Amino acid sequence: MAIRRRSARAARTGSVLLGFYALAAGAIDAPKPDAVTAPAASTPAPQAEVKPTDESAFYERLQFVQHKRNLTGLNVSTDAIKALSSGAADVAVATLSSQTAAGNPNSNIALVRIQHWCNRITSSRPTDSKAQLARLAQVLPPERLARAAGVYAAERSYQERARQGCAKARFDYAGIEARLREAAEAGDPASATELAQFVRDPKQREELLQHAADKNFAPAMYALATNRLIAVQRGQTTENVGTIRLLLKQAGLTLSRAKVDLANCVALGCDGHPANTATAAAFGTDAARDGEPLAFLSMMRMPWGGRLNRVELLAWQSYGDRLNEMGCTGEAYVQTSATFTQSLKALERGQDASVLEQAKAQLETLWQQNGERARKEQGCD
Repeated sequence: MAIRRRSARAARTGSVLLGFYALAAGAIDAPKPDAVTAPAASTPAPQAEVKPTDESAFYERLQFVQHKRNLTGLNVSTDAIKALSSGAADVAVATLSSQTAAGNPNSNIALVRIQHWCNRITSSRPTDSKAQLARLAQVLPPERLARAAGVYAAERSYQERARQGCAKARFDYAGIEARLREAAEAGDPASATELAQFVRDPKQREELLQHAADKNFAPAMYALATNRLIAVQRGQTTENVGTIRLLLKQAGLTLSRAKVDLANCVALGCDGHPANTATAAAFGTDAARDGEPLAFLSMMRMPWGGRLNRVELLAWQSYGDRLNEMGCTGEAYVQTSATFTQSLKALERGQDASVLEQAKAQLETLWQQNGERARKEQGCD
């Protein structure tokens, strides 16, 4: 079965699909930092003595956000997402399988994604929390370090429950694949977009995505833009390069991640147009209003971030940091916490008290105006 074989291969290589947005990740992102960027040292980092806080409930929230984001647009019930966030994949799969048998193509797509998630969980190795905490001790303040330790402890427990849940889940692999193909052939844009990820023939993949994009399906438009951009970056072709910006703009009407890619594309002139940091900043800050995690990283590393002054940068980074502390970045919480801590420390260095007070005031204004919107967009409301 093609989909099952592909997912097993993805698990081995570490590139398991976690929803459609993860497939397109990295096309025009800012450079990615290491898991934790610690100061260079000639000797190994000392072991950190950390008393972890109890983050069991918080970690379940992180997983709820992660699964809700992975299944976005599929109208998966809150109960099924809660089952996944507690590690009970078998419960969620049973519910979705019943809905799929009743002719719901979105539930079938959800099963494809959960299948891949189970493959990743089954093949994942436990985080070396001692080594990570030793590095994090050079970055995070004590209270955040204790929370990170608690998250790692909760993660170990969750992964064990999730492995058991996945082992008990009954996936009808052949049926899932057959239904996905049938729905795609019948013209369902979501199924066509999902199926395109498993098609080896580039021409067939492009046709599937184009048919879905012609129906104004945002994830398909985003995938087309990303695929074309990657082809240009690799020197494979310049065909349809002029459509990249338009596709990203259309997809960005509903996908905050597409707004970030559009901002980075415009800032670099990646699609044959001249670079325009002013226009890029407008798209990038709008993605930040949505709480899109990569918007804050891009803001610090891409040219469009230079359009913002120090007060604005401090306010936006604090805004993203607040969202992260509420669990809005899902299972990327610890790494994102370290990134925000470093960014804010660098921005605050050498600034007088008036700048810091202005940034705090602007943060509260941003939060009042956009906080509810961001939490809803990121699935942590």
